[in-house]
Parts: sequence; C-alpha cells; structure tokens
Amino acid sequence: MPPIDKLFRTYQNAIFSVILLLFCVVATLFALIPAVQKVQEALLEVEDLTSQTNVLQKKIETLANLDETTLRNQLTNVLSAVPADRSFPTLFETIEGVAAQTGVAIVNVSIESGTTLATGSAAKVSAADKKLGTRTIPFSVTVNGSLPTVEQFITLVSNVRRLLRVREFSIAFPKELRPLTVVIEMDAFYEPLPTELGSLRNVLPTLTADDEAVIAKLSEFPLIVQSSAALPPPLIGKVKENPFSP
Repeated sequence: MPPIDKLFRTYQNAIFSVILLLFCVVATLFALIPAVQKVQEALLEVEDLTSQTNVLQKKIETLANLDETTLRNQLTNVLSAVPADRSFPTLFETIEGVAAQTGVAIVNVSIESGTTLATGSAAKVSAADKKLGTRTIPFSVTVNGSLPTVEQFITLVSNVRRLLRVREFSIAFPKELRPLTVVIEMDAFYEPLPTELGSLRNVLPTLTADDEAVIAKLSEFPLIVQSSAALPPPLIGKVKENPFSP
C-alpha cells in the first residue's frame, strides 16, 4: 500500500478541487437560504394583501349598493330614539312635552343617585345594561293629575320617539281623590357611537330586514322634541393613510 503522503501528492489537485467544490456548495446554500426565506415572506405578504384587497373590494361593492341619504335618515331616527349620549335636555323636554299633551302637572323629576353628567362613553356599563344591550339613565317623575290624565301620561311616555321605559309606579290617593299624585320610576336609553372603524378583515355589517322594520317602527313613534344630536361625519373614527398597516 503506497504511503499517505504519496497518495496525497498523487491526488492533491483532485482533493483541492473537491474541497473547493464543497466550499462553493456550502457558501451557495448559506446565500440561498436567506433569499428563499425572503421569497417565502414576500409570497405570504402578497397572499395576505390579495386577501385584504378582496375584502375591500367586497366592502366597496356593498357600500356602492347603499343609499347614503337613506342611511343618514335612518341614523337620525335611531339617534332621536336612543341618543349617542345621555342627552338630558331631550329627556327633560320629552317628559315636559308628554305632560303638556296629557294634562298632568310635573311635581318633580329626579335622576337616580350615582348617575353623573359625564359623557356616555366615559361611564361604566352595569351588569343590567350589558344584559340589556344598551345603557340606561334611571330616573323618577312625580306628577299630579286626574286618573284619566295619569293613565294617558303613562301610556304615551312609553310610546314616544325618545325611548323611555316605565319600571314601576306608585299612586298616592288623597282624601278628596283629586288630583292623584303618582311617582313613576323610569329608564331612558342611550348608546355611544363607535369611535373605531374596526379591523379591515371584519365583514361589513348591513341592515337586516328585522333592523329596517325596527327603524321603521321607531319613525312611527311621535317625536315630542327635535333631537339636537348632530350626525357623525360619513367616516367615523381616525382613517389610516395605509389601510394595510397594523
């Protein structure tokens, strides 16, 4: 068997060629791996952008089929029934208007203890309001009047555009039976408007037939006072310059 050094000298050039080839292969692999990863990331980003573009296209098609004037009129009706804030002025004016129409005299209006004048969005939502799906202002009204006028007041106050709910009432009968004094425990409803546009991937909600039926029913309720709530601009919230940014 020939010595190792003789074999090395005999195959020296071949060994160096193999080593050089292996070095080139390894260097190529190390160069290709990051490139392949970048290509994969680019493909995933393109796929994600394509998906977002399809979602946006569907939203554009949905919006194109909507009538802005109709939507704003519907929003006006809804806000007059359930304001975006507590709207105490419209609450008091509604109570006064119902009293004037039914002929009762308002003795006292009392907002439940613990209710602040802060904006609706800053208030904590109680467990009862979470279950109800909207926020409420508990208050009580004390009125004087004959039995028929009191009955009319209780009936009308629950069927006006500014939605109010009668929880309970108590009647004090004086000796002469006229007039009656009635303390009515009630709730007024409100719900802040959304301040964010939501995720791009969220499906754009549209009004169902039931929703439109509710809005139509609200518009039939008598509007005692004109709502002073201003309509929001066409776009609610802060619009991103790049809708694809996180």
